[in-house]
Amino acid sequence: MAIAASGAVSFSDLRTEFSGSGAISFSDLYRGGTLVKGNAGNNTATNLAASVPVSGAINFTNFRSTAKGWRKTFTSGATNQNASTIFGSDYGVNYPKEIVINSGVTLGATSTSEEALEISTGGIGSITITNNGTLIGAGGAAGSAGGDAFEAFVACTFINNGFVYAGGGGGGNGGSGGGGSYTSTSSSTSTRAGHSYGYPGNIVANNNWMWTKANWAGVGTFTYSGGTTSTSYGGHSFSRGGYLGSWYDNSYWRIVGTINSTVTNYSSGGAGGAGGVGAGYNQNAASGSGGASGGQNAGTGGTGGTGAGYGANGSTGNSGANGNNGSGSGGSGGGTGGKYIRGLSFVTLTNNGTVAGGTA
Repeated sequence: MAIAASGAVSFSDLRTEFSGSGAISFSDLYRGGTLVKGNAGNNTATNLAASVPVSGAINFTNFRSTAKGWRKTFTSGATNQNASTIFGSDYGVNYPKEIVINSGVTLGATSTSEEALEISTGGIGSITITNNGTLIGAGGAAGSAGGDAFEAFVACTFINNGFVYAGGGGGGNGGSGGGGSYTSTSSSTSTRAGHSYGYPGNIVANNNWMWTKANWAGVGTFTYSGGTTSTSYGGHSFSRGGYLGSWYDNSYWRIVGTINSTVTNYSSGGAGGAGGVGAGYNQNAASGSGGASGGQNAGTGGTGGTGAGYGANGSTGNSGANGNNGSGSGGSGGGTGGKYIRGLSFVTLTNNGTVAGGTA
C-alpha cells in the first residue's frame, strides 16, 4: 500500500511498505539499494518510488505517495505485449509489478500465435494486471482457430473492469464439386487399295464403309455402303469388317471408310470456396466465398463457412454440388474460438467486465 500523500510519515510506514525488518535508517532506503529497488536499463515500467533519491540528502517528504514496485500503464494501443519485455531484466527480481490498461485503450494480438498480453515464465514477485480497456486476440483464418487474448505462465492477479475478447474461429472451406463426364465423336476417312488375291485386312468400323470395285472383269464399278454385314456382286463375296473375297483376274479393289470414334471425357468438379475469417483484433468476421464452377457436367464447389464472432466457433463449409460422375464432397469444419484466458490455473481472476471465449 502506497505511503500517504500528506500527513505524518514514520519509519514504521517505511518499514511496512518496503519490507524492512528491525531497525532501519534513511541510508537503507536510498533508491537502488536493497529495500527500494532502482530500474534496470531495459525496464520500461515506472518506478513507484521514483521520488526517492539515490544518494545525498534524504527525508520523510521524499517518500510521500511512493510505493514498492514498478507499474506499466498503457495510455495508448499496443500489440503482442509480453511482461518479460515490459519489465526487462527486473522481471526476475522479487519485487511487485503492475500492468494497467487505461479505459479506451486496446491491446491486440496480430496473429493467433501471439496474445494481446502474455505473463510469461520467469516472473518473480507479485504481478497484478488491471484492465480498464480492451484485450483482443487475433481472428482465425479459414478453418483455423481464433487466438487467445491473455495467457499466464506464472502466478498473477487479473482484475478485469473492461473487455477481454478471444479471436473467433475461421469458417471451414467449402467442399469440392463432384466430377462430370461427357462423350464426344470424331470422324476420319481412310482409304485402302490393292490387287487380286489381296484383301484390306480385318477393318473394324462404325458403319459407313464404302467398298468400290473398279473395272472388275468388265463388270464396272461396284459400290457397297453400310447396312448388312455381307453382300455379293458379280459372283464375288464382300464381308463387312473382313476382306473382299477372291477373284482370279488383275482386278483392282479399293475401300473408302469413314470411321466414327466416340470417346468418353471426364471433367473435374469445382474447388470449394474459402471460409471467412473470424473476428479479432482489427478484423471483422466475414462470410465465406463461393465455390468455383466445375467442368462440363461437373458440380460447383461449395461456399465456404462464415467466420465467427469473438470467441465463437466458425461455421462448417457447404458441400460441393454433385456431378453426373460423382458426388460433391462435404465442407470442412470451422475453426474453434480462442480463449479469453489461457493458463487459468495461474490466474486469480476478478471479472467486473465483459469476456468472450473460453478458458483453458
